[in-house]
Amino acid sequence: MQFYPRKSISLWFILFGLFACNNNLNANKTEKNIKDEINDLITPTKGTLEKVDDGFILEGKLKNSPQHLLILWEMTPQQLVFIDSARTDEEGNFKLKGHTKHDVFCQLQMGPQASVYMMLNNDSRLELDLSLVGNYVDYDIKGVELSDSRLLRKIVKANQSFMKDFDALRKEAEAIQKDGNGMQQAAVINSRYTRLMKQRNDFMLNTAMEQKEGFIPYFIIAFGALDKPGYELFKHAVVCAEKADDKSKYAIEIKEKFKNEASLMNGGEAPEISLMSPDNKKVTLSSLRGKIVMIDFWASWCGPCRRENPNVVRLYQKYKDKGFEIMGVSLDTDRNRWKAAIEADGLTWIHGSDLKGWRSAPAGLYQVHSIPQTFLLDKEGKIIAKGLRGEALANKLEELLGSK
Repeated sequence: MQFYPRKSISLWFILFGLFACNNNLNANKTEKNIKDEINDLITPTKGTLEKVDDGFILEGKLKNSPQHLLILWEMTPQQLVFIDSARTDEEGNFKLKGHTKHDVFCQLQMGPQASVYMMLNNDSRLELDLSLVGNYVDYDIKGVELSDSRLLRKIVKANQSFMKDFDALRKEAEAIQKDGNGMQQAAVINSRYTRLMKQRNDFMLNTAMEQKEGFIPYFIIAFGALDKPGYELFKHAVVCAEKADDKSKYAIEIKEKFKNEASLMNGGEAPEISLMSPDNKKVTLSSLRGKIVMIDFWASWCGPCRRENPNVVRLYQKYKDKGFEIMGVSLDTDRNRWKAAIEADGLTWIHGSDLKGWRSAPAGLYQVHSIPQTFLLDKEGKIIAKGLRGEALANKLEELLGSK
């Protein structure tokens, strides 16, 4: 479910047609002929809908649209799940009743791009005033348990506005000629795109962080409303979800995502590492708190690692007396080869290994799939940078520790 435009790696991707914008939350559905799919659904009978007396009630009017089919879906990050459907009567009125096991994000769909997004639970009593405007829908919502639904309306309407601006930029880019002047115009458009993307991301992030409890922060992460959500947002989403209902599926899912994705983000606390040194003494990452620490995943058999070592040695000598430490984590399996490489390359910092190669526990914990790989930590043990080598590493250390 695409909620934001993918920023192209190359400017020319933006300029000549590969810039992807989608102004509909339900991107996977808009690629199909939804209208045919909708018309093929069997609408539940009136009796079926009235069997539920202890659940949500969703009713309203779709202006100037008699006998119009509306479909209620549960939204998940992977797909839409059918809940129910109903047709409007001759005056455009409709009513849906149902029962949910938990709070659910839902989409009431009345056309390929015309949808209303809301949060439903068994206490929800929502009334919608709907008007189709071209391919889209304008609506007002009132009732009980509607604060999240109103906030979703705010998010969706803001997103649609941003998408219109992105689409306008795309059309400008498509009109540029491939010549010298075109490159200059392209640079201007790219700059405007970057500013617009920042404005959009700031809006989504601020909206999420303003919430004290609930599942809106989860929604913004799970449905891609924010490009590259960070550690603090993940953490905030977990807190908000747990306050709302720590047993809900959204709380469980965001906690799992936090565990799997956020722990290694910049700002996350680096997981503990406890290994044996070449001299068979225990070394731990947590013992280095109070220093700027680089975790360096390497191995004696790794050519790129060995070629990078002289640069790391130079930087260690420059900054070790200013609060810089390195913990080398080897993916070796042979202790003698490991020790020989340390001596040959003059690696005088802290070293540890479980001698399990690619099955190394820290490598799995840090999701290391290639080496050399580095993680730079602040004095509190939080990750501040990943994958730094060469000049990039030198520049970062100078920024953090200054130059002699």
